[in-house]
Amino acid sequence: MKKSISLFLIIAILSVALLSTASAVSDNSTGEIADLRSKIRSIHDIDSNMYNRLEEAVIKKYSDVTKGAWYMSVMVKLVGLSALDGSLDNKMDPTGTVTRAMFIKMFIRAMYGVEGLDGITPDFIHWAAKDVKKAEQAGILAQGEYTLANLSEPISRGEMAKLIVRAYNQFEINPLTIEKCKPLAKDIKDYNRMDPAYQPYALIVYGSGIISGYTDGRFAAEDKANRAQASAFIIRYLDKSERAKVVIPSTEAVREPMVLRYDDPYRPMAIEGDTFIKPDGTEVVLKIGPSGVLGEEQGCATEIGRIDRGGTPIQEGDLGADEAFMGQPYLVDEKTGEGHYRTEWLDIAQRL
Repeated sequence: MKKSISLFLIIAILSVALLSTASAVSDNSTGEIADLRSKIRSIHDIDSNMYNRLEEAVIKKYSDVTKGAWYMSVMVKLVGLSALDGSLDNKMDPTGTVTRAMFIKMFIRAMYGVEGLDGITPDFIHWAAKDVKKAEQAGILAQGEYTLANLSEPISRGEMAKLIVRAYNQFEINPLTIEKCKPLAKDIKDYNRMDPAYQPYALIVYGSGIISGYTDGRFAAEDKANRAQASAFIIRYLDKSERAKVVIPSTEAVREPMVLRYDDPYRPMAIEGDTFIKPDGTEVVLKIGPSGVLGEEQGCATEIGRIDRGGTPIQEGDLGADEAFMGQPYLVDEKTGEGHYRTEWLDIAQRL
C-alpha cells in the first residue's frame, strides 16, 4: 500500500514538474513574440533574421505547427505583424475555419497594425468591430457590409478574393486589370461555373499570384478557407516575394525585333532583341538584365522622345501612359544615361 502511495506521489510530482516546465516555455515564447512584435511595423521589417527568430518562438509556443510546413512562412509573418494569435491552449489551428470576423481582423491588422485602430469608433460591440470600421474607412468593406448578424459566418475563398482585390486596386503599384487577366479564364477550370459576382476578383488574384487555386485547376470560390489559406492570401497580398509566378498570355500581336532610332518619335515601345541607336550613334541590342528589366546596365533611355498613348514625346519625369507603366515616372540616371520607369528601378534596387 505504501509503495502504491509513493508511486502515485512520484507520478504526481513529475506531472506537476512537466506542466510547470511546459508553462515556463510557453510564457518565455510569449514574451519573445511580444518583444519581436514591438520591432515590426510592416511586412518589410521581417527580414530573414527577424523571420528566423519569429519562427523559433512560434514553434516553441504552438504545439500544432511544424517547421517546413507549407503554411509556416505566411503564418509566422502574420504572427509577427500582430495579426494572428493562437488559442488559449497554445494551438495555431492551421486547418481551422475562418469567419468573416477573423479574416477582417487578420487583414486589417496585417495592413495597418494594432495602432492603426487608434481613434476608431465602431458602430457596434464586437472584438472585430474596430477592424470592420477601419475596413469601411479604407474602402475594403462597404458601409454595413459586415454586421453583428453575419460576422460569425465562415468566409469563402471568393469573398476573401473580393476584399483583397478592393485593397489591391487601391494600393498596388501598377495593378493588373480585369482586361489584362481575361486570358487566364481558360486556366481556371471552374471559372464558368463560378458565381459571376466573383469572376472578376478571381481573375485578378489569380493573375497576380495571390490566390493560385487548387492543384486540380479549380479556384473553388464557394469553398470555405482555413486559417493557413487565409494567412497565405493576406501575406501574398502584402509581400510580392510570396506570390506565385503567373505568366499572362498576351492578347496583343507580338512583333519582330527591329531597329529603333532615338530621334524617331513614332517608334514603338522597345522589346527584347530590338537594336536601339543612341544619340552618339552607338547601336545596342536590347536584352533583359539580371533584375528582369529590359535594357538594364545597357545605358539606354529608350522611352525618351517616343510618342506614347498620351500623344506627346516622353521626357524625363513624365508619367507613363502605356498600360504596363501607367502613371509611373520615367527616370534617367545622369551618369549612365540609362532610363527606366519607377517600378523597373525598384526591381533593380532590390537586386543590388
